[in-house]
Amino acid sequence: MANPSIMADLHATLPTGKPIQLKRWTGTKIFSNLVLLVMGAFFLLPMLWLFAASVDNSAGWQLKIPDLTDRNYIQALQPDYANALFNSLILSLIATIVATSTAFLAAYAFSRQHIPWKGPILLSILFLSGIPISILIVPIYKMFNYFNWLSMFPTAILLGVTALPFEIYLIKNSIDAIPLDLEEAASIEKAGTWKILHRIVIPLTMPGIASAAIFGFVNAWGNFLIPLVLISKAAQQPGPVRMFGFMNSVAINYGAIAAFSILYSLPVVVLYLLMARSFRSGFVLGGAVR
Repeated sequence: MANPSIMADLHATLPTGKPIQLKRWTGTKIFSNLVLLVMGAFFLLPMLWLFAASVDNSAGWQLKIPDLTDRNYIQALQPDYANALFNSLILSLIATIVATSTAFLAAYAFSRQHIPWKGPILLSILFLSGIPISILIVPIYKMFNYFNWLSMFPTAILLGVTALPFEIYLIKNSIDAIPLDLEEAASIEKAGTWKILHRIVIPLTMPGIASAAIFGFVNAWGNFLIPLVLISKAAQQPGPVRMFGFMNSVAINYGAIAAFSILYSLPVVVLYLLMARSFRSGFVLGGAVR
């Protein structure tokens, strides 16, 4: 029979000598976990419906075991809808390039240069980031119509401009974290401004730039109202607008909508996976070698 004192010692200590702390389920922990499970179910059930309906031959609004078919994906990849996905990609890429490149230059100026009334200007930018562009859609439409800009490229530039305030703040915070001594040392070595930006600032702020680029891309990728109003040609309409082709006054093709939605979400997922390495590698600034 085991010695009770030995068993007590085994239960009281770990191999490292640290006391064992048994987890106890209190009423607060049980309630918190139940709330999290309910919230997780609200997010999980729509995703389950999306995947099930995309391969269901008789998909409806309810979640059920699918009658497997590939017809929905075939419909979602018809030339008109495939072209809409391509339009969304071009629209979002232009908006991302315009917003991120401009936001980086503006953020560097705000971070490193002496600008009169810098504080009120930054507060104004922060205020502008909270104004929805939809409230200005009527005067913007009139301006675009007057200058004959109702097409994809001007609309993409406008989508990039709408993401500028938030991107400026995001990138500026990353630049503020870079020690100014690094740039001063490069200046002593007779490095110009563009070389300093290319060799020092951009590599160290890549996580912030990547975050801003993803925000700008998603902001343009998921926008519905602005392309609907400001792009007059049906052949240039992006995916969210073309998705209405699966809806009519008689019936709604739930299966094709689910399949198109999955295809429509893939570029954002791929973009995040490509940028994930930048997030992991650069959020903590290391040292610098002289």
